[in-house]
Amino acid sequence: MSNRDGAKMGAEPKAETLRTKIGFGAVYGVCWLVGLLPLWFLYYVLADTIYFLLYRVARYRVKVVRANLSSSFPEKSAKELRLIERRYYHTLSEYFVDAIDMASITPRQLLRRVHWPAENRAELNRLTAGRNWITLLAHYGSWEIMNAYGLYADGPVMSSVYHPLNNKVFDLYYYKIRNRLAKLHSVAMKEVLRFYMANRDGVDGFPLSIGLVADQNAPLDAQSRWVPFLNHPTVFFHGGEKIARKFGLPVYFMHVRRLGRGRWEQTFELIWDGVSPTEDFAITGEYVRLLEEDIRRAPELWLWSHRRWKKRIHGTAARDYNAAYGTDYPE
Repeated sequence: MSNRDGAKMGAEPKAETLRTKIGFGAVYGVCWLVGLLPLWFLYYVLADTIYFLLYRVARYRVKVVRANLSSSFPEKSAKELRLIERRYYHTLSEYFVDAIDMASITPRQLLRRVHWPAENRAELNRLTAGRNWITLLAHYGSWEIMNAYGLYADGPVMSSVYHPLNNKVFDLYYYKIRNRLAKLHSVAMKEVLRFYMANRDGVDGFPLSIGLVADQNAPLDAQSRWVPFLNHPTVFFHGGEKIARKFGLPVYFMHVRRLGRGRWEQTFELIWDGVSPTEDFAITGEYVRLLEEDIRRAPELWLWSHRRWKKRIHGTAARDYNAAYGTDYPE
């Protein structure tokens, strides 16, 4: 299947039942209408209402957030942690508004909301010189609209890699909002290699940037490596590094900074040029370092309400980790 700008797309989730079709139509229709409301209403009325319902009424995953924050920042006082907690729920509420607004937002509106500084854009274009490249980003800020860099006239065709949701209605909704604007695509993780091979020569003269959100709860496998991250032994997805090294693709880390309600700035920092010799896990390790720096700078922007550290290190992995990092986790 090809969309309007020529990219050979992955498979679209199917609405296999009438219930799913009706549910998707209702969700998309309501979000499309709500997204037409003025920005002041979306980000000062609706976002604050969602914050109140999530945090003050439903107490959505407050225990998980508090446990994650306290174990990640043992040096901070209870007052400091509560401030981060409240700011986090404001960020989460804004994320929900962005996900709603994506149903009807135009490319021009999105570019007004997510700024990519011209000097950083020029430097990236100079270093990549029309080559395809990989963006490593995170659940940091409002990640649902951070593919905006693909909409710039001199930007790449942006393809975000996603894991399908169990809820078929919302899986289809997120697929639709991520693919409705020209030069923006989403591809299921299992299809990313096939997608890249089909579009490795670029799309309509534009290079391809594959965006990978690499801070999800990665499964353990024979190649997993535990690294220190926010005061925890943590395993990260390393698929981005594997693809980059296989095809010689430059790798960039996306920094995100909040400019105001509904307004963000994104910049890109080179991790690997796609050519220079690099050791195994060096790319992923640098991603982890840069991500932790950003989280410590503005911790309220990271997704604290998921159980990031439900896997525990033990056995040989704990022994190797303790030897490498001078820790004493039980084996």
